[in-house]
Amino acid sequence: MTIQGLKCDLSPTVTTCLQLKDCVRPDCCPIRDPIPYDAECFVRDIGQELDKLTHRHERMFVKRRRLMEMAIPRRRTCRFVPKCACSFPKSIEMVRPCDAQNHTRTEQLALPTVRRLLHRRRTAILAGDSIGESILNRWLRYSYLSLYSRLTNIQPLVKPKKKKKKTEKQLAKHEKYIEKLAKPKQAPKVPKPDRGAGEFDPVRLKQLASPKAYLEEIKPKWELTSQMKDYKATKRIKQISQPVVRDNVHINENPEKVSPNALRYKPSARIKEMSEPLTTRDANQGLADVKENPFGIAPNALKYKASTRIKELAEPKEFENTHIRENPFAISPAALKAKASPRLIELAKPKGG
Repeated sequence: MTIQGLKCDLSPTVTTCLQLKDCVRPDCCPIRDPIPYDAECFVRDIGQELDKLTHRHERMFVKRRRLMEMAIPRRRTCRFVPKCACSFPKSIEMVRPCDAQNHTRTEQLALPTVRRLLHRRRTAILAGDSIGESILNRWLRYSYLSLYSRLTNIQPLVKPKKKKKKTEKQLAKHEKYIEKLAKPKQAPKVPKPDRGAGEFDPVRLKQLASPKAYLEEIKPKWELTSQMKDYKATKRIKQISQPVVRDNVHINENPEKVSPNALRYKPSARIKEMSEPLTTRDANQGLADVKENPFGIAPNALKYKASTRIKELAEPKEFENTHIRENPFAISPAALKAKASPRLIELAKPKGG
């Protein structure tokens, strides 16, 4: 067993490259502090323990292996991902953000406005800052050439021209024009008719006297054309032209058939009574409901004995007449003992006395 073939170091001071897998770690990284020759006898046991630990570690993420795969970033933030601690063989190229092409909407909207850049460039020119002026010129070029600046047709700012003072002749002409506009508008007068009082317009009378013209709808006569003679109806038109045939559900195909429930039915006494035919009336016999001897008494009625309660109920009731007294001229003792009040004495006196 050679020391160079073993890419594993168990010393406490382990570098970054030694913590990677064998398939990932490059050969350019040297292995520092290798295992001494006297400790090679423990390599097998240590390897078995490491296998157990790695197996246990892998089993911990069996159910969530998909999450571990999704946790790996698709796009790394850094363009150069170091796999070891070795120095880079090539120099790193720095890309300026201004030189990159802005294709996205967010990048183009993030550009400063032209008006603000022009104001800052004017300040830089007055201050004598040549570097700031060059930077602002570059940003102005990007902002002018952006999609949204071209859509809005942004143009460089131009100083407004100073208005010349008007002469006295121009001012007088302008005042006349304003006075003309200030006058209120008058409604046009209706022209008077040429005819005199009581006369009528003959053209208007003739127009009103003419009868109204009505357009009559004249239907053309039906004719058998050559196209009708040679016409052949399609299958669909023949199918539509046929009348709809519906099954008559009210007709019983087998009227003689009796249902099994009707065969097993047993009528009640009431149905039997109602099924008997009514007695017909004969003019010679008289009424059918009249008995032969209507004044006859049943034998059970003759043998009947009335109870005491029925006899009591059969007796007529006697009502006392409480309105008639036995001695209407008698005076009650309460009336004899009563004493008249002064109010009653006053009321008992005759009027006008």
